[in-house]
Parts: sequence; structure tokens; C-alpha cells
Amino acid sequence: MIMKGYSISILLGSLFVAHFTVNAQESNILTNEVIQPTSTQVTTDTIPPVEIDDADLDKVIDLRSQFEKQNKTYTAPTAPSASLLRFLKKDELNVSDEAMYWARLVRDASTTFNENMTFKDTIIVNPLFLPVIYRGEYLPKDLNFIDKDIFKTKKLIKPLIQTDTIFKEELAERKFEEQAHQYVENNYPTYFRYSLRDLPKDVVKTKEIVKKTYEKDLALKIETEADLNDVSGPNKFIPSRRYWTSGFESTIQFAQNYISKNWSNGGNSNLNMTTRQYFKYDYNKDKIRLTNEMEIKLNMNTLPSSIDTVHAYKVNDDVLRLHSNFGYKAFNKWYYTLDFTFKTQMIKNFAQNSEKILAAFLSPMSINIGLGMKYDLEKSFKERHKKLKLSVNIAPVSYDFMYSTNKSNNMDLARHGFKQKEGEVPEGENLYNNVLNQIGSKVEANMVFSFNRNVSWTSRFVYFTSYHRINSEFENTLNLQISRFFSTRINLQVRYDDGVARTDDFKSYFQVNELLSFGFNYKW
Repeated sequence: MIMKGYSISILLGSLFVAHFTVNAQESNILTNEVIQPTSTQVTTDTIPPVEIDDADLDKVIDLRSQFEKQNKTYTAPTAPSASLLRFLKKDELNVSDEAMYWARLVRDASTTFNENMTFKDTIIVNPLFLPVIYRGEYLPKDLNFIDKDIFKTKKLIKPLIQTDTIFKEELAERKFEEQAHQYVENNYPTYFRYSLRDLPKDVVKTKEIVKKTYEKDLALKIETEADLNDVSGPNKFIPSRRYWTSGFESTIQFAQNYISKNWSNGGNSNLNMTTRQYFKYDYNKDKIRLTNEMEIKLNMNTLPSSIDTVHAYKVNDDVLRLHSNFGYKAFNKWYYTLDFTFKTQMIKNFAQNSEKILAAFLSPMSINIGLGMKYDLEKSFKERHKKLKLSVNIAPVSYDFMYSTNKSNNMDLARHGFKQKEGEVPEGENLYNNVLNQIGSKVEANMVFSFNRNVSWTSRFVYFTSYHRINSEFENTLNLQISRFFSTRINLQVRYDDGVARTDDFKSYFQVNELLSFGFNYKW
């Protein structure tokens, strides 16, 4: 017992000395004074008591007051509320090993998508990887206590395509997702932090973002519309109108026939040439219209010596015609007009086996001037290249002058309608006058009808009467265009002149000239 009491006293003494030493060190630190240790070893039996006066105690700094002074905004922490902990709590969803197995097996990207496919613009949404939402469904959807189809008539013939095979994979995936959700609902109900009522009810409307695109070669990019209020209008390109229009048509056709002298059927070699040159130059501006035409026609053939011993050729048709028509618009398609026509021959033509001249240049020539009205019509049809162009000039007052420069006895003036001289005629002179003046009325009509691009019909009708004599001409030409430079032409020309003396061989005032030819034809 004595030893036990002695041990307790020693232990209490050691604790007292340790406590006193610690307090002394803390006081030295707080007073910013350093206590130098002495060289004398202090034992538990020789430690003198340390006395601290009031001045040293005043130097002790209150740490809490100093801390609050330096941190005025500091407040004591408060306990978080339940609503705050709800959003600060992290999801710690743990799926069983069996669920993870099926998730890895079905959701493996290598078994669903091709390795070459990219999903830069695609977001794949899967309910398994979203926050778990409580749906409030307690019973499964496929729970049935009564067969609904018990009273329905069953079909004996099965459909060709079973409905359960079309979306079989999609239905299996959806069923797996529902099973996983049901598993979490049954085993980990604490993981449900959201329900259907927590979902947002607002309708989110998408905003269309239009990307501004520019052409590659466009150097200037316009971001906003230009303000053209202070800018003058653009300079419009207005092409100059063509008031003068021209047209030209050229036709040259030949026919050659060689027959030897010992040909069993007989016959004569000959060469036939037909040409027509037509030039048109018109002016049309506002109410003024001017038409200018020049036409040259010539048809001639060679004559064998057995037929004509005097001449080697024969002229069948020879015309040089100049025509001008000045019009001033009256109304609609009608014009007040002044019409002028000049007509003559170019080559001298003789009678067969004779030196008698039938026609020559300016022998005769005719000039016609008429005042009246003209009707112009241009119509296009629905069919391509089908169109009609018609002009009719009516001159109630018309003057016709005919003159022949050759008035010798060798000139046949009677065939052209000149009047016979009155009284006795000196020997060697022509029995007919070489001048003829007529005043009357004239009607002239011109028509061009294009059936298509290659077939056209041209017609010209002239009727003049001096109320004592009628001179009329009707010409028709059917042009069959084979190619751009070749065509076949059928021409029929009929004349009526009751002022021409009739012959014993042909006692009629009608004159007919028909021609069928093939050859070169060009127009623009």
C-alpha cells in the first residue's frame, strides 16, 4: 500500500510540472517574448513558480476578436435545408450485374451501327442513361384478366405479313427498357428524385437558324439591303429600233437536154434558164409605212435551127418591176396610200423566123400612179412557222401611162394594147401609137402564206380598168423548199387584157404562162 501511494504522488507531481511548463511557453508566445533556456538542468523537484503580472496579461490578444475584425463578412455556417440537399445530392444509381450484362449486350455500338457511320449532328436518347423519372404505373400494361377478342370471329387465313415481325427489334428494346425501369423501381426506390409532374409544361418552340451562304465567285458580300433613295436610277439599255427592214430572194434554175441527130424518136437539144431576183426595202415608223420592191424575172430557152433559122434563143417571160407604196395610218390596219409602179422588159425578143420585135427594154414601159387606201394584215397561227401576210391596196383614182421608145414599123405595138392611129399613115411608119394614157381605178393584192418552214404560197393580183379597157394579172407561186439552197417552184400566171388584138390561132383575151422548175433558191 505504501508503494502504491508513493507511485500516485509521483504521477501527480509530474502532471503538475508538465502543465506548468506548457502554460509558461504559451504565455511567452502570446507576449512575443522568447525565453532563453538556462544551462542549469531543471528537475521536477527544483522548478520555481512563474509569476505573471497584469502588464503581461494585457498583452494577451483575443484571437476571436481579431479574426472577426479582419473578416467582417464572415458568418457562422447554417445547416442546409431539405430542398438544397435535394439538388446537391448526387445520383448514385447502382445497377445489378444482370442488368449491366443485358445493357452491354444490347447497347453495344458495334452490333447496332456501322463503323463508318458518324453522329456529329445526331443525339441518341436512351431512357436508361437519363435521370430516372417516376411514372406512377403500378401494374404492367399487358395485364389482362379477360380476353377482349373472345367474341370476335377468328380469321382462318393468316395475313401475309405478321404485325409482330415488322417492329420486332424495336419492341424488344422498349420491353427491355421497361424491365430495367421496373427493376430500379422495385429495388431502389430512393433513386427516384423526379416524377412526371416535375417535368416542364412549357412548350419549347424551335428557332430556325438560317446560315448565310454566298457564291464562291462572288467577291462582294451584302449583309443588308441597299438604300437607293439617294441614288439615281440605273441606266437601262434600250436597243435602237430598226425602222428600215430588208429582204432578198434569189432563184436560178437550169434545164438542159441533149439529143443526138440519130435519136430514133427525134427531137432537138435545148437549154432552159429561169431566174428571179426579188429585193424588198421597207420603212415603218409611227404612222408612216413605206414599201419598196424590185423584181426581175427572166425565162428563156435555146432554139434549134430546125425551128428558128433566124434566132438562137426565145424569151418566154421577161419582167423588170419597180414598186413603191407610201402609207399614212388612218385607223386600225388601214392606211392612206400613194402607189407607184414601173414595169418594162430587159431583153429584146423576136417573133419566130422573123425580125419583128415583140418586146425590148423600155419598149414598152408602163407607169402607174394611184391614190387610195391600203389594208395590212400580219397573222401568226398556233402551229410553228405558220403565218399569213396580206396587203390590199385600193386606188379609186389611178393614172396609167404606157410608152414605147421603139416606134418603128418593125415593132409590134398592137400586142401591148396601143391604139391604132387615125387617118392615113405614111409608108414605113407604125400603124399604132407609141403612147397610151389611161385614167381609171386599180386594185392590187399581195399575199404570202407559209404553211410551215419549207412550204410557202405567194400570190399577187392586179386589176386595172379605165372603164373602157380591163387589164388584169393573177400570179401564183408555190415554193417547196428542199434544203437551204435548193427548192422546187410551181408558177402559174394568168393575164386578161381585152385591149390586145386577138389572133386567128388564139381568139381569147386570156394569157397563160405555167412553169415547173427545180434549182437554186436562197432568201433572207
